[in-house]
Amino acid sequence: MNRQSPINFACHAARYVPGVWLLLTLLLLAACSTEQPALSVSLEHRVLAHEVYAPAPTPTACWRLGFDRRLDPKEDVRQVASLARWLQQTTGLSWCVQVTAPGEALLDQLCRGEVDFAVMGTVSYLKAHHRCGAQIVVRGLNSAGEDVYRAAIVVPVHSSITALADLRGRSFAFGAPTSTQGHLIPRLMLQEAGLTLNDFRIFTFNESHAATAKAVTSGRYDAGAIQDTLAFSLAERGLVRILAVSEPYPSSGIVAAPDVPPQTVRLAQEALLRLNPQGADAHALYHWERSEMPRGFVRADDGDYQRLRELAAAIGLLEP
Repeated sequence: MNRQSPINFACHAARYVPGVWLLLTLLLLAACSTEQPALSVSLEHRVLAHEVYAPAPTPTACWRLGFDRRLDPKEDVRQVASLARWLQQTTGLSWCVQVTAPGEALLDQLCRGEVDFAVMGTVSYLKAHHRCGAQIVVRGLNSAGEDVYRAAIVVPVHSSITALADLRGRSFAFGAPTSTQGHLIPRLMLQEAGLTLNDFRIFTFNESHAATAKAVTSGRYDAGAIQDTLAFSLAERGLVRILAVSEPYPSSGIVAAPDVPPQTVRLAQEALLRLNPQGADAHALYHWERSEMPRGFVRADDGDYQRLRELAAAIGLLEP
């Protein structure tokens, strides 16, 4: 037996009721005529990905953006905070800056889920990827529009040192142990010149490129390794002399923690790829020309870093 809705049944029956039920019949027939048709959905229309794409909610009040220390801490915070504000305006998500305490590693925070995204150097990324599966999202473009960077070894302006080989028996200042430009690439440069750590009279590590530069300009150390952009700036001001510059390697970038939802990573990536620091977005960023990505970002892939990964493993920077 076919099942009818109560209103359909009443509509059918009302057509055969005597005149005393005329009023009821008319009311029921009116209801029959106003019954809504079934909803029609076309299966021919294909919904585009961006039409259904939505960021996943963050489990905290904001998506936390951390950073490796590079310049003066206050300047680092101002730079990253300006990027976080831009991301908030562009993505519609809430962003905030997470400052890593002295003596603590950003990659530890990333792998513990205390930081969601991080502006970090290659070594930090390689260690985070190795340890917990963190993923590279974008990498920076230098002032020439290249997605690479170099390391520089500098000496005081009036130093008698003229070649890397002259560093044997001298004092040397590196950046942080996890710094690509301040440690990893310079170690390769020194190795190619026939030098190991044992060849120095003394060596040290610093928390930032700025601290390494001060160690050299003050005369406390005979030489030091810093990022190329800072080295060129100091050399132009007559504060250091550049002893050697490395070949180019894939630049620093922005990394996502392993537990950040893919749709949020994608939203952040698409926004960062549209960033125009020297054009429409210049007003929103704080001294972005001093950063390692003054021209913005390009897509990055883990395979781009294979050569540096092998070097980092060879000198013991990656965990077994």
